[in-house]
Amino acid sequence: MIERELKFELDLDRPVPRLDGVGPVARQGDPVKSVLEATYFDTADYRLTRARVTLRRRTGGHDAGWHLKLPRADGHRDEVTEPLGQPTEPVPGALRERIRHLAGEHELTPIARIRSTRYSYPLLDADDRPLATLTDDHVTAEASGEAAGLDTWREIEIELESAAGEDLLDVLGEASRHAGLQPAAWPSKLRRALRNRPGLD
Repeated sequence: MIERELKFELDLDRPVPRLDGVGPVARQGDPVKSVLEATYFDTADYRLTRARVTLRRRTGGHDAGWHLKLPRADGHRDEVTEPLGQPTEPVPGALRERIRHLAGEHELTPIARIRSTRYSYPLLDADDRPLATLTDDHVTAEASGEAAGLDTWREIEIELESAAGEDLLDVLGEASRHAGLQPAAWPSKLRRALRNRPGLD
């Protein structure tokens, strides 16, 4: 699966923007709430993170499981998934093989835990077909071994459905900026959680 999304920051007291009537979006549906708990894995020297690769095990929501995200030349990411399994099980072998050129035989251990209370708004066309999803995430993150404790923030993501045209992302992004959203300062929740780690600028 190709992940095509935009990320924005939003103050805690600001309302979610309305994107009804933007391009082919006829209606912004009602939100669906979910609670996502994710544990992120990497080597001790952050070989995956340095290569812009993300490996996590996440519970909650419609896509609970293991997720491996790999950067693409076009700026998007490929996402590979595996079933959730039990909490004590190691990283699935199929995912480990996909990153062996980066991790080698180094141990993959938890580097951060991130909890998101998510409100998902479907963006629908005139026939109620989904074009994209706007998610409003209220995030709490803690890096493993981090003395600074918890970090909390709010993040808006807009992700296209697989059948939607690439130009729709530009249209929705422009409308979101006009609505007062600011592009996220960090490329991912994990990178913000690890922002104080040396060498990960």
